[in-house]
Amino acid sequence: MLSADGRSAIVMNGEIYNFRELRAELEGKGHRFRTRTDTEVLLSALAEWGHDALQRLNGMFAFAWYDGETRTLLLARDHAGIKPLYYFVPPHGKGIAFASRYDALMHTPWGWPGDVRGDVMHLYLRLHHLPAPYALLDNTHQLEPGHSLTVRADGQMQKRCWWRIPENPEPELRGAAALDALAGALDNAVRRHRIADVPLGVFLSGGVDSPLISAIAREQAGPQLEAFTLANPGWRQDEGADAERYARALNVRLCKHEATGEEALAAVNDVREAQYEPFADFSILPTLLVSRLARQRVTVALSGDGGDELFFGYERPVSLLKSGTDFRLPWLIRATKYALRQAVTGRRVSDVVLHRTPGHYYLSVNSRLRERDLTSLAPGLPTMPEDFHLYDSPPYRDRLGLANFSRRVEFEGQLQRCLKKVDMASMHHSLEARVPMLDREVIDVSLRIDPFDCLRAGQRKAVLRDLLARHVPREIIPEPKRGFAVPLGDWLRGPLRATAEEALFSPALLGDGVFHRQGVQRYWRDHLSGSRDNKWGIWTLMSLSWWLERNA
Repeated sequence: MLSADGRSAIVMNGEIYNFRELRAELEGKGHRFRTRTDTEVLLSALAEWGHDALQRLNGMFAFAWYDGETRTLLLARDHAGIKPLYYFVPPHGKGIAFASRYDALMHTPWGWPGDVRGDVMHLYLRLHHLPAPYALLDNTHQLEPGHSLTVRADGQMQKRCWWRIPENPEPELRGAAALDALAGALDNAVRRHRIADVPLGVFLSGGVDSPLISAIAREQAGPQLEAFTLANPGWRQDEGADAERYARALNVRLCKHEATGEEALAAVNDVREAQYEPFADFSILPTLLVSRLARQRVTVALSGDGGDELFFGYERPVSLLKSGTDFRLPWLIRATKYALRQAVTGRRVSDVVLHRTPGHYYLSVNSRLRERDLTSLAPGLPTMPEDFHLYDSPPYRDRLGLANFSRRVEFEGQLQRCLKKVDMASMHHSLEARVPMLDREVIDVSLRIDPFDCLRAGQRKAVLRDLLARHVPREIIPEPKRGFAVPLGDWLRGPLRATAEEALFSPALLGDGVFHRQGVQRYWRDHLSGSRDNKWGIWTLMSLSWWLERNA
């Protein structure tokens, strides 16, 4: 979109949810609008406030704004990283290419971006995705969430962080006060996220987060609201029955699709097409299927992503906090205490304290391929990038400091993979997925809630559960978190075996000598025999092989 005076132009992917408030403020400053769009409001906000406009935005976005008068380009990404933004700076000559899909950078006037970065490949193999700012090829990058990049006509570039989750927020909300504050923030967020001129529905799982979003949306939209869920009959993690109970309690119209194994296997081709960069979270498959289902009826769907990371829904922070006080002690003393505890109890106890730091623990539990496996599979691979500091942990302060660290690395680590998965899967079916849990007002409230209120009485996400119980009978809220998964390990030994072997032993993966055929064969045989469960590592290698075959 061009500005009315022709001075500037913008291209944007996403939504600005508080555009109406911004529009009213800008009109008070003399701005006049030709359309009713959030894009024009953003264009005027940037003209009025420049880079400072970013602090005023509440939305999901990746945009490029060009100011023709100063010959300056501003790239910016939303606070939470909901929308992706990749860029390529050619090593010779001036210029920059940017896109919402990584594979678009393979097709610019400057040709192929560069060689595969061995250290970044190592990072991908460990984490089964590529966190920002890293990208697989030289000269290519991801812009980090909450960051901007200013590019001037002389080639100078300046990257700035305009938002980041704080390291040590002080909790002030507990009990009923926390529930009321969160209820108000979520009601506002869902109301903002529901603004659309196309049909809108909700994803509805059998968990906690999306049912809560669905309950609030139902109160606002009425009984015509449509909800979408995927069932996996016979699979132990099937949430279809729980989703149906929620739908009855909320009185929403539920569109449920029972996915067969054959259908899921056929959708593997969709997985390959949707992944525009190496990406190995296999839960993209059910996300693709439910996105396809929703797109048959609506154009926009609200999801519950972000609840686990902000409100302590995973086992990782629980395990870390159980052993938290031990991190005050030197490692040798911790290891001795661990050995004594195991000897006295006669059973296996948590080994969290055996990690050098809380950050080492997080890196370990988030690694799909361990160092010993990489030594066998790709012995010449460089170590991870020296400037990778996601899991660097500060010195132990207290359990609150440990909880804050855990939430921050979940937000900057796990959540980024989940958001990329949802964006890939939904956009593949031309569906826009919106995440009210990551509204800036909701995040601000979550940071004010005492983490131990979220973990009250051994529960995870206790505050979200209590809030959901205001909308549905508490007895239908399931306790254990099951996740959105499929029986990948069994499929790799059965109907996906030929597909796996084609990818694992393809020239694309083995041709340049980085991976050793014997190591890959041994790793594959161990999984086939059942002696080791290597499903995630195998899928990580398969996804890399597919991307290299299609792009390299």
